[in-house]
Amino acid sequence: MVALPTALATYFAASADSTRQPFDTCFAADAIVHDEAKIHRGLAEIKAWHIASNAPVQATRMLSIREDGGKTIVTAEVSGSFKGSPVTLDFSFRLKSGLIAELEIH
Repeated sequence: MVALPTALATYFAASADSTRQPFDTCFAADAIVHDEAKIHRGLAEIKAWHIASNAPVQATRMLSIREDGGKTIVTAEVSGSFKGSPVTLDFSFRLKSGLIAELEIH
């Protein structure tokens, strides 16, 4: 298993922390997130997306971590009070200078 980079560990810790305090420290200022056929650009949009999308999430359990084509892909089981829970999702991260430059969730 690949070691989880610091920015990704911060991302998943922020997902579990209702205050979301460390969240801003893991994304680059010009980061992009692709989730549910929508694109979120920049810290303000990404933080709003993250808070809204994680509201019904009660637990995220990492199943695997791998590198593929310059990306770190974390497969995780996400459960909560949403239709279809639990679901298994791939979080595909591209890092730049140690920060998340791009995240695609599928």
